[in-house]
Amino acid sequence: MNLLEKDIEDIIYNSPWLLDERYVIPKIKGSRNESGRQINIGRNGLNRYIDLLFKDTRDNRPVIVELKKESLTRENIAQILEYRALVVSMEEENKIEWQSEFEQNYYCPKLILIGTTASEEVKICANLAGVEIRTLGGIEDLQVNFSDINDINDKLNNWNGFLNTGNRTIEDRDEWIKQIYDWIKNAVDEYGNGEVTTIKKLYTTSSRNAWITDRVFPFINMTLYYKDRYLCGVYEYYDEELSFSDEYIYFDFLVQSIYYNEYENEEVLEEMENKANVLLVNKGYEILNFDDGMAAVKISRSILNDYNEFKDVFIPLIEDSVCINDEVIKIFGDIQE
Repeated sequence: MNLLEKDIEDIIYNSPWLLDERYVIPKIKGSRNESGRQINIGRNGLNRYIDLLFKDTRDNRPVIVELKKESLTRENIAQILEYRALVVSMEEENKIEWQSEFEQNYYCPKLILIGTTASEEVKICANLAGVEIRTLGGIEDLQVNFSDINDINDKLNNWNGFLNTGNRTIEDRDEWIKQIYDWIKNAVDEYGNGEVTTIKKLYTTSSRNAWITDRVFPFINMTLYYKDRYLCGVYEYYDEELSFSDEYIYFDFLVQSIYYNEYENEEVLEEMENKANVLLVNKGYEILNFDDGMAAVKISRSILNDYNEFKDVFIPLIEDSVCINDEVIKIFGDIQE
């Protein structure tokens, strides 16, 4: 079947960043009781529906989007200009809602026309009228089935989850990761154990060996040290098994005696791992895997939204990491290699 206009509208509505990374859905509800969709701005008993309404978070202006699964015409330009006129001159009872959402910027909406193609004449007319043209060349011939549409929406939902983690672009993530790094340093200071430290500087790199070289790439991936040796780490991504999630991040408890292979006896190392695993389980942790002395657990990503919540979770993690290492050394310290 051909991709329907509604399908295209659904995709854009569910992922407004496809038009611009700063576009979001406003609270104004339309005829389907969905915010930002099919908004009736008609007057005197006449209905005029805006296909999609977004908000540009940079300047708090409304963005009116009209979608046509056909070549754009001058009549389409006239239609969206009418929408702007109706918004600017809307009745008082409707104006209150728009002012609440956009403040005084409601009267200067941005206009976007989306169609399959547009002639040079139409593009020039739109430009002179202050209307932005977006084209979807070739989409009128695109053959899809329902599973294709669902697959597209699944992928967009996954990406939307990523965008909702407090950072929207790679450029934004550098600043955001720096903030988390500052939180970690502050939490270490508040923990107050001078033998626990963290990395001294952030480096941006595309390397996958971030854990070893103390670098980020561009996911959160930061280590802590105890007595100048690896103690634990917090990260967003490690491999396919510990992959990126919009729901949680990862924390590694590192058992130094195993990681640094202080005992060549395999039975002793296995016994150490079992003991560390019991200690973690007794503290309420669910171990995802335990490999080379590193025990990975999930931590809710929500702690990255507020420093107080972050430190309330992170400081006990540091404390447990120190206690587990001290306990393992206490138990196995007298073993001779």
